[in-house]
Amino acid sequence: MSLLRSPPRDMSESQPDLSRLSDDTYINFNQRKRKLPDCHCNIQENLIGFRNEIMDIMKSSLETHTRELKNSFDALRNDLSDFKQEMRVLTQRVSELSDEQTQIKKDICELKYSDTLQSRMIEGIDKQAAELRTSVMELSEQLQVKEQQGRINNIEITGVPVLKGENLMTTLNNIAAKIGFSLQPYDIDYIHRVRRYAHKSNPVGGNSDAHVSPSTPNIIVRFNQRSRKNEMIAVVRARRGLTTVDAGLNGPSTPIFVNDHLTPQNKLLYKQARLTAKDKGYKYIWLSDCKILLRKNDTSKVLLISSESDLLKIK
Repeated sequence: MSLLRSPPRDMSESQPDLSRLSDDTYINFNQRKRKLPDCHCNIQENLIGFRNEIMDIMKSSLETHTRELKNSFDALRNDLSDFKQEMRVLTQRVSELSDEQTQIKKDICELKYSDTLQSRMIEGIDKQAAELRTSVMELSEQLQVKEQQGRINNIEITGVPVLKGENLMTTLNNIAAKIGFSLQPYDIDYIHRVRRYAHKSNPVGGNSDAHVSPSTPNIIVRFNQRSRKNEMIAVVRARRGLTTVDAGLNGPSTPIFVNDHLTPQNKLLYKQARLTAKDKGYKYIWLSDCKILLRKNDTSKVLLISSESDLLKIK
């Protein structure tokens, strides 16, 4: 059987003869090419629209989260106000009972009741007073916990002198840049100095606007998220050795400290714990989420100090 073969192809046919194209064909070809930019514009418009939708969703989520945080903070503040009111009422009641107890003892002595009756009455009153004192102490501890929870998102910066016309946000940004912490504008809820009694001290570095003393108001920074606050404190502890120069302030270089924002009671407790731990030879003492923690050495267990009675754990 013979195989049919096609005649050899002329190599010259591999190149199209443009002269054979009609004018209409050339015009149609150019028209098809000009349609491409319209498609490209549609893709760009879709991408821009998609990006705007994503930005709207992110903005809405951030606003919702901010509202929830503000509502939680307002609710916590209301709870604190209720607890303080209950404390005042109970304190007044304890004072009244103490006065009644004194008066009753006096009446008993004057009327010369029998020793048995006098003893029973005094015991009953003393028991009631002790129960009320216990209730006041428990409510005080609960109030202390609530107050500390209200500061859980805060950091406290000490050692920054007061400057006339100062910008605390700029100071915070300088500190963050120095320690390598990426601080975002939406991280911060508010920043201010703690109100204290007015106290003038000697000027530092010849600047009459700067004052550094034990009574210099500290800077309080409230973060919108506790995790971001904890991240900054961790970076500060790893960096160590912050000074006023790092914060972009003129004058002599003095230390700056960044820590959790403790209540006055917990600050005193932290000081007592440090002194006791030092006397007992403890190697580590630190704050974590406003909690006071100790460890004697690398292998010992961690101790939590939440009240003065817990200081007895330090042995």
